[in-house]
Amino acid sequence: MASVRNRAGERLRGFAAREGKATLVILAILLAVGFGLRLDRVVHPLDHPGDDALAYRALAESLYTDQSYGGPDFKSSSDWSPGAPLLYASAYYATGGVRDGVGRGVEAVLGTLAIFIVFLLTRRIACGPAGLLAAAGVAVYPPFIHSTGALLSEPPAFFTLPAAVLAFLWADEQERPVAWALPGLLFGLTALIRPEYLFVGIALVVFLLIRRLRKSGTGAWKAPVAIAAIFLAAFLLPLIPWTVRNYIAVGRFVPLSTGGGKALYVGTYLPADGDYQRVKAILVERYLGRDLEPNSPELDAVNPVPLFDRVAERYPDLSRDAALGKIGKDNLKDNLEHHTADYFAMTVRKAGRLWGTGFGPAMKTTAGRITQLLLLAFGIAGFALLWARRRWEGIVFAIPVVAITGIGALSLASNRRNEILMTLVIPLAAAAITRAVAATRARMAAS
Repeated sequence: MASVRNRAGERLRGFAAREGKATLVILAILLAVGFGLRLDRVVHPLDHPGDDALAYRALAESLYTDQSYGGPDFKSSSDWSPGAPLLYASAYYATGGVRDGVGRGVEAVLGTLAIFIVFLLTRRIACGPAGLLAAAGVAVYPPFIHSTGALLSEPPAFFTLPAAVLAFLWADEQERPVAWALPGLLFGLTALIRPEYLFVGIALVVFLLIRRLRKSGTGAWKAPVAIAAIFLAAFLLPLIPWTVRNYIAVGRFVPLSTGGGKALYVGTYLPADGDYQRVKAILVERYLGRDLEPNSPELDAVNPVPLFDRVAERYPDLSRDAALGKIGKDNLKDNLEHHTADYFAMTVRKAGRLWGTGFGPAMKTTAGRITQLLLLAFGIAGFALLWARRRWEGIVFAIPVVAITGIGALSLASNRRNEILMTLVIPLAAAAITRAVAATRARMAAS
């Protein structure tokens, strides 16, 4: 234990010596500001958190109060991924009671840690000043703060995704194959929180195997396969227990959640342009006879579960999720055969909605939209710079962005999907901005 403490102390002293006093002071200020903004959201939560936040809250409460995932009164609890409810329920156990503020406090702490992780990640792909700029961006980016005001699934992944990417880059520099267990575990935890990242992990396993085979040369395949196997085993470690639980509870193989059917149904519903709020408004009008505006508090107050249950009644012999998935597949087939141009136009619009704005009211203003577009533009520039210098690192950044964008374009394309990915976009944008500033200063000095 003493040797561990000594090594940790040496690393901290080495970090302080490398970064310098000025950098550490600025970073400490950014961490304090970021935590303060998030703490304000802990104390002043969202008035209308939305359907998902209410579901995650109920699931976390049931895990604490009766040790069940939703209890007998919660229909289709397996539609929601377990990572966030398990985390918030653990906080309830640690503090001895169900308190929403405790759950939001966990979000605030992880969001603050994400500032530091993003600093390290950006410093890794660019430089120290870029790291500070990225840390500042994460500290004050409005969606990160806004999401702390409700028990959502995204805030924990603000920490795990950039940490996983940083660990992936770190592991590639280590001589011990066991180092790959860390990024595998972090990507597995990210998938436990947000199930679409299951596809990201699988893609990274394939990429890692190809990269290692190319580095090892012809005939040397055992070491690359072993490394990929270690990464895969660590990735699956947090997922397998829940897969077993789902097999027992649902009666079939479900890796994480059964919400894919509903997501496909919503994403292929052409009359609502594949938008969840519009689909919900149409279903409320169809089944409840009420005309409510999308994104209105009145619509948010309506429980969506009975509405989708009514839709699923079209196939009474199938489970709810399977029925919704079948309807979604039927919609997709009909769209491709009879409404091809309209469907592809909708897909483009969905991708635009996914990236065009951030989550929360601040990003729906003109200034918020401009900020989002500028971050995306600089992020693309930063990716081009990274690709030109270290292509394989660019691929590590690209895989999550491309995979989640594709999944969103096919299914649900809420701007909440881009929140987690912005922890990768902001470092790229900071790298591009600092490079542009340095180039401008050099030209001015030369003239």
